[in-house]
Amino acid sequence: MPGKRRSAGGNTRILLVAASVIFAFAANAAGLFFGVTSVLPHLFYLPIVLVAYWFPRRGTASSLALSLGYLAMTLPFAGGDAGLAVAAFARAVVFVAIGAVVSLLSLRLREQEQRYRGVFDNSEAGTFIVAPENAGPRIEEVNYVGAALLGSTTKDLIGEPITRFLDDPGTWRDFQVKVRPDKAVYGYEAAFRRPNGVAVQVIVSGGRLPDGRIILTLVDITARKSAEDALRQANTKLNIMGRLTRNDLMSAVSGLLRRISEGMGEFDDPAVRRYLESLEEDARFVQRRAEITRDYQDLGLRPPGWQPLQEVIREVTSCLLLPGVSVRSWVERLEVFADPMLDRVYVNLIENSARHGEIVSEVVITYQLRDDGLVIYVEDDGVGVPEAEKEKIFEYRVDGGGGLGLFLVREILSITGMTIQETGRPGEGARFEIHVPPDGYRLI
Repeated sequence: MPGKRRSAGGNTRILLVAASVIFAFAANAAGLFFGVTSVLPHLFYLPIVLVAYWFPRRGTASSLALSLGYLAMTLPFAGGDAGLAVAAFARAVVFVAIGAVVSLLSLRLREQEQRYRGVFDNSEAGTFIVAPENAGPRIEEVNYVGAALLGSTTKDLIGEPITRFLDDPGTWRDFQVKVRPDKAVYGYEAAFRRPNGVAVQVIVSGGRLPDGRIILTLVDITARKSAEDALRQANTKLNIMGRLTRNDLMSAVSGLLRRISEGMGEFDDPAVRRYLESLEEDARFVQRRAEITRDYQDLGLRPPGWQPLQEVIREVTSCLLLPGVSVRSWVERLEVFADPMLDRVYVNLIENSARHGEIVSEVVITYQLRDDGLVIYVEDDGVGVPEAEKEKIFEYRVDGGGGLGLFLVREILSITGMTIQETGRPGEGARFEIHVPPDGYRLI
């Protein structure tokens, strides 16, 4: 069908060009018989422009052929009139020049149109051009991906109101407010509904064209949203199971400690008492581990977001009891994209300095921009970390040799691609470096 329409359109253009050529020659021939030679030659501009615009690759040759035909018809009537002959040659040159210029401009226009059409039709995103009308915004153009996304065809969507497919018609009003001539919109989430009732979650980007129309690109994120919902539900269930398991464990450990305490009061044998003391130490270790994991039960349960680091650290330090230790942070303009439990990172790092630094009097938090991102420094003036322990402090081992707090710090940071390492010099203080990827920070 498209091929037949193009063929019919081409035939119509050829007939119009032929009619304009016949009319121009006929009118000029009549004019020459009656002595009219200055006005009627302008009629040749019509076929020259039509050919150059509709058939640009033949425009120059066609205008040259028309010019020669015009000269062949006009010069015999010039006789010895040099003025008429010069005027005829001048018009012929102008005819050729106009044909060449219009052909060149038309070719460039065709190239731009083909480039636009290639991008429009071959985009992996659904692309729409929406024309605002009094009766409502209507789809003027749509590519194959966009039609498939809405469960229809390009032919059936042309002229349809875009609001017909929105789950909430008010979404379009909100989107129109955000799209201004000087500002595009990116990452706008919306719900569309296909004619069969199936809902489709999409990310919409759009911009306003100079003539007021709006170009939209839609990316289907239904599968991603479903996976996120499924993951969130799974995390919630695992969180509930972990909480129940931890409560049972804490209850069992409390009962065990109670029985050990009773045994300590009943037995006087030193060997038995030493055995009971070792059992109590192991039970206390299990109890501490269970208490720590309670603080991290929501890890990864909520989506990451942008957080002002200075404010996070201020809230952390206001809740910590750190006698003799001052915390100074110089990160006022810095925001990082991190898990909502980012505050636990700085709680652990600051408490780690105060607990293990022995002679710590201050903790300083700064940052530095680098080519590969940004580095946040958490430094103290304590005894530092021995070289052999720099990696081990982030490990978790069932024998209690690793630090669970710092292990969880690394896990929280890794959710959004951040890493941490200890680079301080033993005897001069600990220095933790948190590397933030380029897309994980911003300065406001």
